[in-house]
Amino acid sequence: MGERKNLIKMKELTFGELLRQSHNCLEEKHLQKMRTENLRLELVNMKNDIIEFDEDVKREFESGGPLFEINLVPFQPSIIIGKKKKIKNVLVIMIGISEYIDNERWPNLSGVKEDDTENFKQLFEQELNYTFVCNSSPKMTKENIQNFMNQVIIDHGLRNNTNKYDGLIMIFCGYGGRGDEGDVLVTSDGKYIPIAKFQDSFDCERMQSFEDFPKIFIIDVCHTKIAEPQKSAIRGIRGLRNYDGFLVIWSTTKGNTVGKLSLLSQCMKNIVTSTYKSGYSFNQMLQDIMTEICNKNEWHCVESKNAIDYYIVFQQRKSV
Repeated sequence: MGERKNLIKMKELTFGELLRQSHNCLEEKHLQKMRTENLRLELVNMKNDIIEFDEDVKREFESGGPLFEINLVPFQPSIIIGKKKKIKNVLVIMIGISEYIDNERWPNLSGVKEDDTENFKQLFEQELNYTFVCNSSPKMTKENIQNFMNQVIIDHGLRNNTNKYDGLIMIFCGYGGRGDEGDVLVTSDGKYIPIAKFQDSFDCERMQSFEDFPKIFIIDVCHTKIAEPQKSAIRGIRGLRNYDGFLVIWSTTKGNTVGKLSLLSQCMKNIVTSTYKSGYSFNQMLQDIMTEICNKNEWHCVESKNAIDYYIVFQQRKSV
């Protein structure tokens, strides 16, 4: 930053990890400046190209010159260069689990119902006027979730996309875990469902009607250790076919365990609500969300994986 250089060590080559480590390089005066002047952290390479995706980070390392510069810039829309896709008839499916049978191992999460569900509902249903579907019961067993998803597919005509949706957002809140081969959601009965199972339901082969629009997965879970016997059943977005069009967002980077703070849902609601009318891309919003969360809690850093080759722009759906 400026003339000062810091050597950082990264656990993995992701944008989220680079952002977290870069944030740790800031001094208190920089953090104070960001708070008082409403600034965010921006990363660029030595050619002044903005770094915002995992692919950008990997490319810099492959070139042999992984040197980045930190800029503090205002929270304001940037010019979108390249392809962009506007979406306004979006189906939002949320699975929020706040009550568990084994409270010694899985203490109930009141924040899921009181904070997360309300934040996401205010953003996507009330502000953007998207179709918002969420489970009504705070307890959801593995069988309950399977039945819930089957019913959503039928009720909303997803096989043929009869409602002409142009985007899908899936949100998971509750307990979960991240392993070497993927992620899981812990159900109320203590069983695991791989997140990849939900992704499989909407991949290009199984749901051809959803092939040409973005599918955003928001995994906002309270992380915990996952049992080893489940490991072979867990698959993630990395290395799988047919996942073009997916953007996956985690509430924290792999390897970090944090409590349920509802930071992601709150920051996402605030930043998307305040910027989407200006044509701000969701890709840029994610940078602002990452920075905002790092400012509030250095251990709670967002990570994302992107398999979309265009910028996503939210538009409010007009009431019929």
